Amino acid sequence: MKPDPHAEIIRRLHCAAGHLNAVIEMAEADQPCEQVLHQLNAVQSALSAAGNRIIHCQAESSQDVILNSSCSERTAELKRLQSLYSVFTQHFNQIKL
Repeated sequence: MKPDPHAEIIRRLHCAAGHLNAVIEMAEADQPCEQVLHQLNAVQSALSAAGNRIIHCQAESSQDVILNSSCSERTAELKRLQSLYSVFTQHFNQIKL
């Protein structure tokens, strides 16, 4: 049985929230920077995984339009997917600088 993509995305976002709460607690407790940064990296990884899954789910749901629609509808849907992917990659490229 295929897992529910929406539930998987929510699970990944909850994971990110848990890691972020740990970062806040560690910063409030004045934990060493290395430990805080390590946990912050876990937040970023969880958000990246959720974003990847969102893009994947959207691509799957766009598949019917791309394969079975007119050229103009197909082009519009592909541009939309490209835009979503660009927003996602720009965000995570900025974080890694």
